[in-house]
Amino acid sequence: MNLLVELFKHNTMMNARLLEVCRGLTDEQLASTVEGTYGTIGATLVHVAGGQQSYAARFFGGERPQRLAESPFPGFDALTSAFDEGNRLLEHAAAEADTDGYVTIHDDDPDATWRMHRSLLLLQAINHGTEHRSQIATILTQLGITAPEMDGWTFFFDANHMEKIND
Repeated sequence: MNLLVELFKHNTMMNARLLEVCRGLTDEQLASTVEGTYGTIGATLVHVAGGQQSYAARFFGGERPQRLAESPFPGFDALTSAFDEGNRLLEHAAAEADTDGYVTIHDDDPDATWRMHRSLLLLQAINHGTEHRSQIATILTQLGITAPEMDGWTFFFDANHMEKIND
């Protein structure tokens, strides 16, 4: 089993679980936020999807794609498409790409060009998604909505990685 691949399969599964819950939200709920989070539920979803696409583009040395606007909320069709693309590319990076070596990153926060190990860029991609999914779960909880289970145990069971050996 390739641990890096499983991390990104978990990422994909938990993005889908969160999107499923958020699809049922009203426009008012999508515009909700709480102190200490990135922003509204809708803006945070867009931010995560765009981040995934951006990390994958950086990993493969391509141009960062144009991000969806966070406001107004672009709708779930566009958002799902962005997530699907980012999920696919990050899983590909984990499965088939050489994680040894370095990647060059041009960024505007701060404005500079950086060189970093490729595997650390994937670490950031995983951390970024996990952090913001947790923030959305916090907002959902404050709204009285049950957030989906998104931990490793949930992934292990749902991906059939747990095998019962006795009763």
